[in-house]
Amino acid sequence: MKRYRKGETFRPPTSAESAASADALEGHRSRPPLPQDRLARGGKILVKTHSDGIDARDGTTIYSAMCTRCVETSTAEEKEILETDEEIEVFNLETAAVAGDIYVQTGLTMSGTRCVEESGGGIHWGKLDADLTYNDNTGVTVSVWTGKPASDAGWDIENVVIAELLMTSGQLDSGSFVKIELIDGIWYVTGAPC
Repeated sequence: MKRYRKGETFRPPTSAESAASADALEGHRSRPPLPQDRLARGGKILVKTHSDGIDARDGTTIYSAMCTRCVETSTAEEKEILETDEEIEVFNLETAAVAGDIYVQTGLTMSGTRCVEESGGGIHWGKLDADLTYNDNTGVTVSVWTGKPASDAGWDIENVVIAELLMTSGQLDSGSFVKIELIDGIWYVTGAPC
């Protein structure tokens, strides 16, 4: 902004001077567009979790693990996930641990911390450690299984209940292989062998 001394005559700026001033203040009009890779920074990134997984949040303490960044390639028929050499520290904000050697989407918090995105819940496969009846509100423990061929991942999820849409009577027997999902903070069995 121009300062006028005593005795100087005020002259309003021309439209060209106003536009140049606005460009200088805003900066974005006069510089070239940002490269696409810079625009993508901070976006969602697919990673493969560390073989030990990522520990669950404990109160206000969150834990992390170094995860492998992945990229997707695609053809007209299919998509493929490729692992890169880049390691990224990823935190877990959820009260349930994240399994090891699985693919998860991550995003950034407002402070720039990269975290696993559970939006709507995590999905795992596992085996029931006890019989689970359709109306059991306390739930049972599920031993999480991963990989091909499937094997015990070495960690459990507790208090798993049956989703009402799956069963309205009966029970699932101990040892049954089930699909579980985290929905609104509760782990539900949402799939089981017929």
